[in-house]
Order: sequence, then structure tokens, then C-alpha cells
Amino acid sequence: MLEHGHKALVEDVELRPIKLRGCELDLYVAPGSLFLPNAVSRLFAKVVEIRPGDIVFDIGTGTGVLAVWAATQPSQQVHAVDPVKEHCELALRNATRHGVADKVNVYQGSLFDPLPLGLRAEVIIGDVSGIADGPGRALGWYSSDVPTGGGDGTEVVIDLIRQAHRRLQPGGRLYFPIAVGLSDGDKVMAVARECFTNLVKKVDVWFPLSDEEYDLVACCLPPALLSKICQRGSRMAWNGLIYEATKPTGG
Repeated sequence: MLEHGHKALVEDVELRPIKLRGCELDLYVAPGSLFLPNAVSRLFAKVVEIRPGDIVFDIGTGTGVLAVWAATQPSQQVHAVDPVKEHCELALRNATRHGVADKVNVYQGSLFDPLPLGLRAEVIIGDVSGIADGPGRALGWYSSDVPTGGGDGTEVVIDLIRQAHRRLQPGGRLYFPIAVGLSDGDKVMAVARECFTNLVKKVDVWFPLSDEEYDLVACCLPPALLSKICQRGSRMAWNGLIYEATKPTGG
């Protein structure tokens, strides 16, 4: 677990506001070098249910936007994980800025690996990369330090789902994304159905691409994925979904 007071790794930061359900945050970010909170972060905050006393895992916390938000809710404790050291540092800074550092623990590592063995959560927020490597890099959405979803966009999300169903408390809830057109959503859902009895679609939105963005995506996506990007009005768009998974199989 990362501690406060270590030597700063990130110096060129600025504060940016972001409105989430129930609160408005001013977050330290590093534009141009680190991942920024985005529309998907806001969508997760709209649908994640946090009840009094819940333990929350924020997997793929980035600079801590959803971890800080979850700590402002009636949660008991928030455990935030990210593979990038600089993200973890800013997550700590953001938790301190908003007065929730006593509720937020930040860990550097992959998915659930750095969390204490045996620790389980009522809520797992899986705001991890669900986008194929090609478009994720070409569009500049992910730096070289941030894992993407591999060739078909499924690797990180599938690993999350397979591990998460063993890290939930009874009655717990996992929230995970699918980027239809930028990943193989059918493959992700097949694994989700293996691991969970109950799956509810909580978000179903379309994200438009500019002509330049679509040209970049078209050059690096396999035809089977590219065919899922659809015309919406005057622009091409990919479909963003967030699911709530409950009732793990065999658990």
C-alpha cells in the first residue's frame, strides 16, 4: 500500500473540476502524460450503488476519481489499485485534497494482486481498459505505461471478471465496461455469464468519433470489430456499456 509523504514523482500538475453524481471534485491531473478522468468515469458514478458500510474496490483507479467519489459516499473503506506509480501518487493527493485520505488506501499493481489476501468487497468498480491496443494507442487515450485490452480489447476486462467473482462479499456487486466496436463484447459477455448468474445492463450510450478518429481506428481494428462501429447521425460511433454483475456462480 502506498503511503503519504513519499518523494513526488509528478510535478507538472493542474486542478480540473469534474462533476459526478452527488458531488463536484477538483482533481490533480497531469494532462499530456497521465490518464485523465473522462465521460466513462461519470457514467460509472451514475450507476454504482454504494450502501452504508460497504467496502469498495476501485480497480483501475487512475488518478483516483472514482475512489475519491466512493469515499464521499456512505462507504466504510475504499481500496484503489492502479498499475502506474504516477497515477497512484495523484490518487493519494486527490484523496488528501478532498479530506477522505483516512478512507482511501492506494495500491500499485495489477487488478487484485496488491490487495490483502482474504479481503473482499461489497462493491467492485472495474473502470479498466476495455479497448483494443490499436485504437487505444492511436487515439492517444492510453500512454505506453497503461495496459490496454490487447488485440481484441478483452484481456484486462476478462481477467477482472474472472478474479472479481471470487473477491466479492455475499450480495456484492461488480461493475464492468464493454466498448462495443473497440473490443469483442460478445467474448466478454460469454465470460461474464460463466462467472455470474445475474447481469444487468446499467449504461448504454454511443460515443461519436470524428472523421480523423474513425480513420485512425479503421486502420488498426480487425474487420469483425470495425463492423460494430455504426453510423449515428452524421458520425460514426462506438457503443459504451456498463454492466452490474451479481450472484457469482459457485459462490
